[in-house]
Amino acid sequence: MASYIYVTVAIMFVISPFQVHSLAIDQMIQNVTSESNNVTSSGTNMTSSWGNMTSSMINETEKNCTIIVQERPKAVEVKLTELANKTEENFINVQEGLADVLDQVLTNFTESVNRVYADNNHLLERLNDLEANFNEVKAEKVATEQTLQDIYTDELSCEYIRDNVSAAMTPKSGLYWLRDKYGRRYVTYCDFDAEGRSWTLVASVHENKMGIDGRCNAGDKWSSELGKDADPNADTAWSDLSTFGDVTTATSGDYKSPGYFSANAKNVMIWHVKEHTPVDELKEKAYLRYRTTNNILQTYGGNMYTLYKDHYTHKPGAANYPNHGPSAPVTYDKGSWAEHSYHLGTHVKTYVTGAHIQFRAVTLSKDSFALCPGGAITKSTAAAHDNAPYFCLGSNPKTKDSRYCGDFGWWDRDGYGKGIGYSADQTLVKTAFLIFYD
Repeated sequence: MASYIYVTVAIMFVISPFQVHSLAIDQMIQNVTSESNNVTSSGTNMTSSWGNMTSSMINETEKNCTIIVQERPKAVEVKLTELANKTEENFINVQEGLADVLDQVLTNFTESVNRVYADNNHLLERLNDLEANFNEVKAEKVATEQTLQDIYTDELSCEYIRDNVSAAMTPKSGLYWLRDKYGRRYVTYCDFDAEGRSWTLVASVHENKMGIDGRCNAGDKWSSELGKDADPNADTAWSDLSTFGDVTTATSGDYKSPGYFSANAKNVMIWHVKEHTPVDELKEKAYLRYRTTNNILQTYGGNMYTLYKDHYTHKPGAANYPNHGPSAPVTYDKGSWAEHSYHLGTHVKTYVTGAHIQFRAVTLSKDSFALCPGGAITKSTAAAHDNAPYFCLGSNPKTKDSRYCGDFGWWDRDGYGKGIGYSADQTLVKTAFLIFYD
């Protein structure tokens, strides 16, 4: 039994001070005391010396337990206090370190934003400088063009040729060198009539292929060569600065010279010439020649380029019928309206006012045709407005009805070259239309 008591006390001393609780210690003391009493009671027959020794051991045990109860909680309290202090110190250090990190992050972010802002301001300054430089270059270009035009203004038309030959001579019609408004030289045809007028060939319109597979196809430079892929909002040859063709083959293909947009002209003259006629036989072989006399181009900027570019847009949907462009009466130098209308379809001539030139005709479907040679759509009926595809030149790209598309529109509606219904005759569909300025 004494061994049991010593083992119990030894276990108590081995227990970690951090795991001892005062209530557990009290319970242990009660158990030990109870056990001692039992031992004392059961050992009444033992010798008194053994009893004394036992009593001494019990007293020592009680003393040690009392020391544990009194001293161990203080050590725990000290340890807990130290741990709390250290924890608080560590927390303060972590808090201060986190604050320093956040301050550094904020500082770096602010510096980055400031750098981006500075770079953005620098970029804006550069863009402003570039825009200013561009405007300066643009202004210099305009000034240079004006200077060149002032220098070469006399050479912009065939009138210069007439004015620079002997007063006793009339220059011969034919090919001459002129300059465009930028000073570039080019060759074109000049016509000098007996009344002293000088006419400059600036364009020719010719249809190289008709039929369903010839609508706005290759060669249709006055309408579109791109068919269904054309951009309906793009400028056409009537209102852009393109040039194409060769004056020497002006009756075999479309032709446009720099004079079309460079000249400061007053009137327009049109010749009907059979296709493939040599350039030196143009005047002789023209079966119709007619011209305006009211200086119509002076009202619209001095040439057909400015007329279409600035006044009467040649694009689909640009206008509703009957908002056509202007028309002007013409004087025939060769032929007459009676001869002219003979070549039109029988239905078409009914709706056309003869002996005129019309600049832009609009259909019911809001497609536009640039030039109606020899006639104007002046009647107010819907049927009249829808006759433009059958005798006017140069449709806009991507017409609402694909059959209208082309340099000669739908001139073969009732058969190619038939001259009946809505179809032009063989002579007209094989004609090159030569356009002059005076």
